[in-house]
Amino acid sequence: MVERLQRFGLKLFVDADAAVSPHAYIPVFHRWIQTGAVDGLLIDVADYAHLTDGPRVVLVAHEGNYGIDDSGGRPGLVYTRKQPLDGPFADRLSTVCRTLLGAARLLEMEQSFDTPVTFHGNAIELITNDRLLAPNTDETARAIETALLAFATTLFDGQACEVGRNTGEDDRLALNVTVPQAAPLATLLQRLGG
Repeated sequence: MVERLQRFGLKLFVDADAAVSPHAYIPVFHRWIQTGAVDGLLIDVADYAHLTDGPRVVLVAHEGNYGIDDSGGRPGLVYTRKQPLDGPFADRLSTVCRTLLGAARLLEMEQSFDTPVTFHGNAIELITNDRLLAPNTDETARAIETALLAFATTLFDGQACEVGRNTGEDDRLALNVTVPQAAPLATLLQRLGG
């Protein structure tokens, strides 16, 4: 089941003290479309800033969507893959994570924000978007947790990982991995060969 999972997302959490209004991301995402700043065929920006507890601004791309998301009361950047990737699940996790980290680094360097955006370098969340292949069950959680921990060992340089399962109202499976020591996004990206 895990090896067949293609539709999933990864989320990095932003420091809540440095959170930026969702509206501030809209012109940034439009500029990314114009300049091809991030991976993928970038199509449009969707404004859901009026909603709460979910995606607030989405940069729609053919391969996957980039989103400013505050699901579960935890603001962050999520990259959700829509198109299949080749290779084993571990490789697909790395590819999606490199894409996410690259976009997050651009947001940390963004000069147009009133407050600099800073992402936690010690936590990541995996969200499954395939309720048929990966239902939110204990069995699925155990299978994905094993693969996620193996990936997190590389990403977080062997630190002891704590895994938690999101028990919110959303029926998608979401697993959080945290480690004690944060690392800069550039370091995390290097660990994944990016």
